[in-house]
Amino acid sequence: MKKVYKKSQIIGGVALVAFTFATVLMVLGLSNTVGEVKEAAIARTPDAILASAGLDDGKIVSLPVTYYDQKADECVNVYDAGAKEALAARQFEWTKCEYYNKDIEQGLVDYYLNEEYLPDALEGGELIANKGIRGDNFEKWFNEVEGQSASYAGVLQLEYREAAAEFSFYKSEFYPLDDVGELSEDRHNHLFTMSFAVPFTVLASGNEEFEITADDDTWVYVGDELVVDMGGVHNAATGRFAINEMGEVYAGVEDEDLAYTGVQVTAGEGAMVRIFHADRDSEDSVFDVKFVGMNLAVEDSKFAKRGEEGAVQIAYDPSDPTYVAPLGVTSVVQPSAVGGFVVVATLEGVFVVVFALLMAISLRFMVKVHRDKKELPNR
Repeated sequence: MKKVYKKSQIIGGVALVAFTFATVLMVLGLSNTVGEVKEAAIARTPDAILASAGLDDGKIVSLPVTYYDQKADECVNVYDAGAKEALAARQFEWTKCEYYNKDIEQGLVDYYLNEEYLPDALEGGELIANKGIRGDNFEKWFNEVEGQSASYAGVLQLEYREAAAEFSFYKSEFYPLDDVGELSEDRHNHLFTMSFAVPFTVLASGNEEFEITADDDTWVYVGDELVVDMGGVHNAATGRFAINEMGEVYAGVEDEDLAYTGVQVTAGEGAMVRIFHADRDSEDSVFDVKFVGMNLAVEDSKFAKRGEEGAVQIAYDPSDPTYVAPLGVTSVVQPSAVGGFVVVATLEGVFVVVFALLMAISLRFMVKVHRDKKELPNR
């Protein structure tokens, strides 16, 4: 009987220690709520995958765009009219004109958007071929001007790729206005401009990136500040920006290293990417745009012009340039959050089950020890 008692004492002591250990662990917070576990899992996962309005892999997202069909300018002879007059007159259809320069030209537009959230052409500057966009003749680029430009509403169809946390559009032959306007010799309408805006909620995760590839003038603004400057008539070129964990926007063109633009956004707040693009000659038209790791404002909508049935829509109204991204429209899920959450939740479950078993064993053996002690004969 003494052996039974001693054995019970040992087991009871071990169980008591286990019970104490389990209690301490629980007090330290290892038994979190499911919400806390999920939040912790998301916080530890760097890459963002965006899920909203039933966004499954391959889902099409309609992005409202305004296009402006532009008329070809006459080729004013530089020798007859003088360089300044010739360059000021020539904006659209450069390929067929002489004195033709094809290269990226930065500094054609102001750093800040104007009160209508449109770019302003800069006055002055060097008199080179691609700078014929100064002054009043720039108004027709992103406004409907009678006899010079006509506007059309359309969409870009972004595809959502879950694995890359990416919304993207790519077309090597991008001619959205072939059904309207004047066609060139290759049966495409090359001469057009376009503008669109994409609202997003800033994550400041260090993984938010934007990339655009296009030929001819392309300007990208975050808020109302210029971050990607690829003006001029040029071959397809790539510009990009990234947002670091401090909310600072870094950008670069082609092979340039990304450099701080001076633009800063705030985590948790709504912001806007505004894109302005022009196709000014009749050689090529490439357009490629990607939003990676960005929490875009997407709403469940049947807006699917030229799109698939049930496509969702970027929550933006082109007629309201002061629009700010609504918070909470999208939800953020991390790429390994599903797996990570399962792992963490499983560990959490294991902890809880183990703790419960240890407590049950502890109580059982403490009761047994007490009974054994009572049953021992007094000696």
